[in-house]
Amino acid sequence: MRDNSVLIQHIRLRSSLYLDNIERDEKVLDAMLKVDRKNFLPSNVKKIAYEDVPLLIGYGQTCSQPSMVAFMLDKLKIEKGNKILEIGAGCGYAAAIASILTGPEGMVYASEIVPDLCDSMRINLAEFIDNITILSEDGSAGFTEHAPFDRILISAGVASKNFETDILLDQLNDKGILLYPETYGNIYVIKKNGKNLKKETYYGVSFVPLKGKNS
Repeated sequence: MRDNSVLIQHIRLRSSLYLDNIERDEKVLDAMLKVDRKNFLPSNVKKIAYEDVPLLIGYGQTCSQPSMVAFMLDKLKIEKGNKILEIGAGCGYAAAIASILTGPEGMVYASEIVPDLCDSMRINLAEFIDNITILSEDGSAGFTEHAPFDRILISAGVASKNFETDILLDQLNDKGILLYPETYGNIYVIKKNGKNLKKETYYGVSFVPLKGKNS
């Protein structure tokens, strides 16, 4: 019978064939073992919680494929004490994992524009809430009042012709990392080093569209 540990082992085994062809950091997988995906899903999809597929959570949104969540959190290279912003946090699954990676000395700001999803996320994250701040509003342009961040993760797809990366890069610390996907296209990882930026591209992804003024 599939359970969360079986799911994480599946992610571990397939990671060398997934997007970057690199094995996932065990630190990320260990954090995922402590976050049971089933607890973040609506009742109608709980029976397939441990399948490595995106699942609908209502309002046209999804809980991302676990292999994708592992990939994104791995690329962010989260360190203890980091301040993290997740934009489009949905059900809170990735935010919970990030909160373990950054530890009690860090903070995760989880923003979600759909109020009902935000209400569900508050319930889902009840045991993680000590180092998670939930923001029920449009986070697509970040939050200057909470900046600077060490890591910014967008968990929905942008339309690159409209999306302004500089708005978010300006809210990153030096040595910060921004990760964002296109709705249909690629994932981009931008590493900041003072005024210097290094951009990595990973090809062939699909995400539900990001909602908001900078999407």
